[in-house]
Amino acid sequence: MAEDLLHLLNMEDLSGENKLLAETIGMDAFIKLVEVYGGTGRMYIPQADMLIIPIRDRKINEEYDGSNIYELCDRWGLSESYIRKIVQEKATQIRRAPIAGQVTFDELAS
Repeated sequence: MAEDLLHLLNMEDLSGENKLLAETIGMDAFIKLVEVYGGTGRMYIPQADMLIIPIRDRKINEEYDGSNIYELCDRWGLSESYIRKIVQEKATQIRRAPIAGQVTFDELAS
């Protein structure tokens, strides 16, 4: 019964933060949010800065060429140690890669 009535809800029925949220995300999304999270107290909405960290880190890895740590520090406004932490795996791959023109054991075996 409550779910049926919930779908009759419109913007004029809301006030305060509920109305602001519904205006921001739309009524259908607001109702879905209430159905899934209503009354649970489990809903946390992260700040945008926290959500974009994996994207930023991926872009830093894409831009890293093995010799541009300081350029990345300036571009992204991060410390050298933080950039090094982000590119650690790629830096290891670059260090272990054969030098251009160098014959590897794998090539010798084939």
